[in-house]
Amino acid sequence: MRIGSRWRSSCSRQIASIEKLRRDLPSQNDLDEASQAMFRIVDAYGLEPKKVARGLVDGVQYSGHLSASDCYALAKFSFKAGKYQIASSWLNTANNFLLKQPRKYNEVIGVSNMDITLLLARSLVANGNVSIAREMLVNDSNFGEAGNALARHFYENTPKTTVSLESCESGGVFNKLCRSGSRRQLNESKTTRLHCRYNATTSPFLRLAPLRIEELSLDPYVVLYHNVLSDAEIEKLVRMSGPFLERTMVFRVENRTEQIASSRTADGVWLPHKYTEYYDQEVLRRINQRVGDITGLNMRSAKKMQFMKYGFGGHFVPHHDFFDLKTSYLEAVGDRFATVLFYLNNVEHGGATVFPKINLIVQPQKGSALFWHNLDGESYDYDKRTLHGACPLISGNKLVMTRWIYELDQMFLLPAVLPPRRRNFSKTISN
Repeated sequence: MRIGSRWRSSCSRQIASIEKLRRDLPSQNDLDEASQAMFRIVDAYGLEPKKVARGLVDGVQYSGHLSASDCYALAKFSFKAGKYQIASSWLNTANNFLLKQPRKYNEVIGVSNMDITLLLARSLVANGNVSIAREMLVNDSNFGEAGNALARHFYENTPKTTVSLESCESGGVFNKLCRSGSRRQLNESKTTRLHCRYNATTSPFLRLAPLRIEELSLDPYVVLYHNVLSDAEIEKLVRMSGPFLERTMVFRVENRTEQIASSRTADGVWLPHKYTEYYDQEVLRRINQRVGDITGLNMRSAKKMQFMKYGFGGHFVPHHDFFDLKTSYLEAVGDRFATVLFYLNNVEHGGATVFPKINLIVQPQKGSALFWHNLDGESYDYDKRTLHGACPLISGNKLVMTRWIYELDQMFLLPAVLPPRRRNFSKTISN
């Protein structure tokens, strides 16, 4: 009896230990997010699934590779999203991997040749290749003549899209710029006007310590300041942010609420937060002062900055930083007049900032700050050419921090000299 009791007790402890480990294992939601990240990378950089599966990503050979089960999972995600050609590519790759593995291995991973063949046939039929799907099914020993009936069934029962990729697909120009890699600007006619120089004029402090500025676009005005933050300051920003990172949210104009959305996949925190130590607040105060020095703008409103960390596949679809709406808060400070985006590390692969309307791509450089105007400085009209986004991150992490500057602070510094043409000031205020 004692032996049996000890044995049951030992089994109970092992089961409890396994249950505890299972809570830390990837969930279905984790798998879906990983599949979306892979889809974004393949779509944005125009990659071939068979090369990605072997670890060749955007010209870089990585040591890791995907399994037949991984490829099958990505195929199912693509199929649910209505991307039947991409699903077929993943399935062909999965099938090739499966043929090289022992039969017992296939049984363990839970993916069989029959599973792949059936989903491939459905993908081919949905993509209009009915005859190819029928021939493949008939020639498969698992189906034979029944393949004709299966092909007809797939044709008569069109699959429904159950996964929305609206926030994953960013369009041709955005993807083209992400793929351009090392090129800063595709429109060579503008590059002859641009140059690097030292800025010593926007504040008295810069006369003593001028900063190197690289002009990327003159109209709209987009510049990159180099060596704005020191390594010590960046280390402090990372340290004060790390324990408080949470999934970032996106402001939805239609219902005027912040929600977690797949259009931006990053973790973030607003600085300072309530746990920020006094000496860390001093670091943030100095950085805020530096933003005022390099931009020459007033910084009285909304002194908080947003620290963000992007991981694998992390991205932000093209968007504008201005809101173009009325709330009680925006009535007090105005819309976002300008943006300063700090790059806090050198990114291993991917993750560039892209401006599709002006054919501009900016690679992250540790310690630098990207600065642009969201509103026209003369009329305070919305400048829709400042549409921008973050290319999907392929490897490593990407750390950034954003400081927005508001328009009403600039009322007497930069008074409007032209009437706005694209702003509706009669919108109803909503809290």
